[in-house]
Amino acid sequence: MSQLATKEEGAVARPLKVLEPLIRQDIAEAELAGRPHYEAAALKLIEAQEGHFDGDNAGFYRWAERVTGKSQTTIRAWIAFGASAARKSFKTKEHHARAPKAQGGLGHQPRVLPGLRREWTAPVDQIARQAFEEAQRLAREQSLTRKQEREADRKLALRLIDIGFKVLARELHPDKGGSRDAMARLNRVRNHLKECI
Repeated sequence: MSQLATKEEGAVARPLKVLEPLIRQDIAEAELAGRPHYEAAALKLIEAQEGHFDGDNAGFYRWAERVTGKSQTTIRAWIAFGASAARKSFKTKEHHARAPKAQGGLGHQPRVLPGLRREWTAPVDQIARQAFEEAQRLAREQSLTRKQEREADRKLALRLIDIGFKVLARELHPDKGGSRDAMARLNRVRNHLKECI
């Protein structure tokens, strides 16, 4: 039998108020006796996770940390340890109520409210799609404008560096009364500034 079929035939999870003291008791006994109690606590934690926190891992671990007084890492280790021993899978009460009787459920059908129409979804989806496309178009235009602005700033900065270099070169060039060291330093600074832009 496949794993999926086994999951569909799972048992109904006990209420959290029932599971909490049982888990605490198993953990207390585990501290004294060891492996069998850790495994028992792990199975109840798995039952609580699958039966009451379907898809809400954060909520489950907050609850489990509160109940057990252990860290999330310890709880994860226990669950991993107990997962190999888990023989059945647990369902929520709602899942049990809606499951067909042939699969052990109650076979209740979801209640449909009279007059509930869904004709409005297609036009709303179309409007949402148009709004999304318009937002993407505007973002592309703004991105292009920002890119053009950055390029203009870069060109202006390069021009400013070149003008400043020419003015200072007139003072620092060895032929104009400056020194080789000063001119070499000016060239290094100009090259460094251009690399930064």
